[in-house]
Amino acid sequence: MKFDFPKSRKKILIGLVLGTTVGLNGCRIINKNRIYTDEKWQSVQQSPRSTNRAVTEKIGPVLTADERVAQYFDNQLIELRKQVKVSPITRVNTKLIHIRFDADSYFIGGSDIPSEFGKMNMASLSRVLLSYPHTSVIMESYTDANGTDAYNDRLSLKRVAQVANWLVLSGVSQNRLKALWYGKRNPVASNDIVEGQRINRRVEIFIMPNKTLFDKINSEMRVAGTN
Repeated sequence: MKFDFPKSRKKILIGLVLGTTVGLNGCRIINKNRIYTDEKWQSVQQSPRSTNRAVTEKIGPVLTADERVAQYFDNQLIELRKQVKVSPITRVNTKLIHIRFDADSYFIGGSDIPSEFGKMNMASLSRVLLSYPHTSVIMESYTDANGTDAYNDRLSLKRVAQVANWLVLSGVSQNRLKALWYGKRNPVASNDIVEGQRINRRVEIFIMPNKTLFDKINSEMRVAGTN
């Protein structure tokens, strides 16, 4: 398959190994800490708790909107740490989870072919994402500095496509996913030493709330307010 890497933000379609297609955006820098908010959500956050104090006292304290989001991510984090083995999983803040896939463990040699370990963990990640459908997922793929820019761009694209393929074919909605590839750009360690190169070969996963989570919480709080 011939891959083209335009410098613009032109969307391209990648033919997946098993005949499915996923739309990916090329090398577009995003703000990973930007969390969805809108006026309705702010009004729910700032609205008073249920005026029915008798009911409230019987069922326990009423959670605020932020607390409900944090609880959703607390539970998701527990499941991720149970099922996704070895890979570092970090709670960046109440609305952002970060997972780091070590490319040397997830792919065979210097290829884009998933290892058995990689398949196992991608299947585990898929199961958790299906259990927590109110999140969006950003996948970012990187290489070390060995080889040409074109080679590294192509390799990082093919690797992130493999992760996206696995999630989609496992039932995760394509609308929840965004895949980005950066080649050797944005190293997190020195490429002058072997260990630094190994650390730079990675796929990073960011899990954050999507609009459906806020709609769900908004609805739950409206219902609670009428009881």
